[in-house]
Amino acid sequence: MSSAATTLNCYHCGDPCRSEHVDADGHDFCCSGCRAVYSLLQESGLSTYYELEKRPGTKVGPAQSDEWRSEVFDIPQVQDRLISFREGGMARVTFTVPQMHCSSCIWLLENLDRVEPAIMRSRVRFGEKSLSITYRDDHIGLRGVVELLRRIGYGPRIVNGEEDAGKRRIPRDLYVRLGVAAFAFGNIMLFSFPEYLGATDQDHTLRRGFQWLSLVFALPVVLYAAAGFFRSAWTGIRAGTTNIDQPIALGIIALFGRSLYEVVSGVGPGYFDSLAGLVFFLLVGHWYRSFVYGSLSFDRSLNDFLPLVVMRKRGQQEEAVRVDELDVGDQLIVRDQELVPVDGLLIDGPASIDNSFITGEPLPVIKVPGDQIAAGGRQRGGSITVQVVRTFKESQLKRLWEEHGSNESDRPVMGRLVDKVARRFIFFVLAVAGASGLFWAGRDPAMVLPVITAVLIVACPCALALSMPFTYGHVTRLLGKRGLFLREAEVVERMADVDTLVLDKTGTLTEREAHVLRFTGPPLSASEQSRIRSLVAQSAHPLSQAIYQGSNATLCTVSDFKEHAGSGLEGVVDGCRVRMGSHAFVDVDERHEGQVQVLMDGIHRGAFLIAKRPRPGMQAVLRALGRRYPLHLLTGDVSVDQEVAECFDRERTHVRCTPAMKASTVERMGSEGKRVMMVGDGLNDAGALHRSHVGVTLCESTVALTPASDAILDAGRSDLLPGALLLARKARSIVFTSLVLSLLYNVIGLSYAVTGALTPLIAAILMPLSSVTVVGFVTMAVRYAASRSLPDDRQDGR
Repeated sequence: MSSAATTLNCYHCGDPCRSEHVDADGHDFCCSGCRAVYSLLQESGLSTYYELEKRPGTKVGPAQSDEWRSEVFDIPQVQDRLISFREGGMARVTFTVPQMHCSSCIWLLENLDRVEPAIMRSRVRFGEKSLSITYRDDHIGLRGVVELLRRIGYGPRIVNGEEDAGKRRIPRDLYVRLGVAAFAFGNIMLFSFPEYLGATDQDHTLRRGFQWLSLVFALPVVLYAAAGFFRSAWTGIRAGTTNIDQPIALGIIALFGRSLYEVVSGVGPGYFDSLAGLVFFLLVGHWYRSFVYGSLSFDRSLNDFLPLVVMRKRGQQEEAVRVDELDVGDQLIVRDQELVPVDGLLIDGPASIDNSFITGEPLPVIKVPGDQIAAGGRQRGGSITVQVVRTFKESQLKRLWEEHGSNESDRPVMGRLVDKVARRFIFFVLAVAGASGLFWAGRDPAMVLPVITAVLIVACPCALALSMPFTYGHVTRLLGKRGLFLREAEVVERMADVDTLVLDKTGTLTEREAHVLRFTGPPLSASEQSRIRSLVAQSAHPLSQAIYQGSNATLCTVSDFKEHAGSGLEGVVDGCRVRMGSHAFVDVDERHEGQVQVLMDGIHRGAFLIAKRPRPGMQAVLRALGRRYPLHLLTGDVSVDQEVAECFDRERTHVRCTPAMKASTVERMGSEGKRVMMVGDGLNDAGALHRSHVGVTLCESTVALTPASDAILDAGRSDLLPGALLLARKARSIVFTSLVLSLLYNVIGLSYAVTGALTPLIAAILMPLSSVTVVGFVTMAVRYAASRSLPDDRQDGR
């Protein structure tokens, strides 16, 4: 590659310009899409966009074959779901726009009215990556708004399901308990003023009255506000395990019991003020932990990957409905490559169902009318009719998504270490509390209860339990903002374990879009071209789509269509049996040139030569990965392009791999003790992704459903992969460091508590501070590690 090619970048998006780059107004563009956006902005008087930031745009690629086609936004049910206000020809909608990244983006999106007069107002909330648009519904409509945003490179992410689905909410009951504890704490302090001010004997009646009032106000604190600690402690005891609430519950019981004895017997005022303050600050700490967990948004839930609507059959009519509106007994239409969203019964078929997520096996299963179809299967072939037998919430797909990775034996090493440290630390704290009580019983019996309570409270291992989820959750969120979406936070720990990388070629190292170089063989007649185009139109495979896009022949009806994953496809078109695919599938000599061989009624007609370009920057990514990890290449092709092959050792390059061979290769590596990360496109490598230690799917569109994988990587951000693995290893070190800090904090607190220098109230204040300290350290450490590990988005125009 010439030096010019390596330094020539698109004026709009900053991506490298290849041989087909477009020249306009003295600027270089990587594609006609970026050139079109440039022209649109110039015509709208928005050239300032390019003055605010250097190469601020996002790449405008071809329309993706995702679930949410433009025509979906014309459906009234979808409009009702997305539009927040509509009246008098005016409507308002709010979208999430992940591509928003700089001041130029904000400026352009808030000046949409200059691009499209039907836009009345647009406002950005950059922190949430949200865009609110008010528009004239009778002039442009919701579909027009979405198409406009896609046209300028800011296609919105449409969130399916509840707005906050998947995020942890802070229970309302916690706020009520916090309010009860705060109210009681304040009043008990008022009742304790006689004690604080040193009341004399003549104030005895008033002082006793305040003591009894303090007891009354302490009862709801113990019986209601602190009830959660008791329930958690009792649950642990019944299960034969320890948890962090058990020493807290013991401290509250001891403090309340001692105070009750003193007030009833009249020997003292008790410690009700300390008790109420203790519970209040404990609940503050509990609220803070809930807030931290709730802020760990992992950006993707199962609802995000489902179609906005499905087609329900009512008699001879079809109507668009949401997945959660389907009831048992409803019939829905599932077309080729569409997901079956509910458990159902096949009514009209036959069906060819790809159950790679459910079983891990890539080969489709043939179903006939009357057979059960599990949610999560993908139809490969013509349209089928499925009758709902379980709703989406009860479906196998939802259960599998929620249970993925929940097996205790699969938990990361650091996770098990944190649990073990926390459990042993609780036994240690109980032993120290007991020894301290015995020591003070012989010195000053009045100090026994305060010392024991302070020890139990100040040494609460909350920060220990918080260190790992917050560290990995923060890493997950940072990666998600850049284009690498992890299924769960613990995937970060598994990424740190990785010692071997296996990569698919087609659609992963190369771009999914392919183009036909030529057809080898005698010229095809018009009818033969129609048969070929009609057959490949049934398939979503990149090679099939390349042949389809490269022809304008008329389409014919296809029957008996079958797609054999990793091999080819066949069907009857216009009365002719057509088979297309690999040499082995078509059963022709390998001396015949071309990746897609064509057989018509048993006669070999020739083959299509199809080329795919390596993804921009992929060589640099492979070299960076190869410096630390052994790289293996698995591909179904018979040969590998030189540009890709030079990044892999010959003995680690495996060609002519079927999906089953890919899965068995990854499984064999795992049985040899290797921690394999499999990177694929999710089409023919779902089994390999399922069997790997970490499965990463490279997607052109992040709405593609790839539940067999642990992560989804935006195809335009493959440069994140080396840095993400490095950040995962650094995150493990941050977790270990935060554990050490937390233990050090607890040891120092214990040393003061056993000497009687800490009251239970001060111990309760210090306890949440340990969590604050850990969160502060983790936040700064993770941000610093990310800045040193991940590529700077500003350098590549993103």
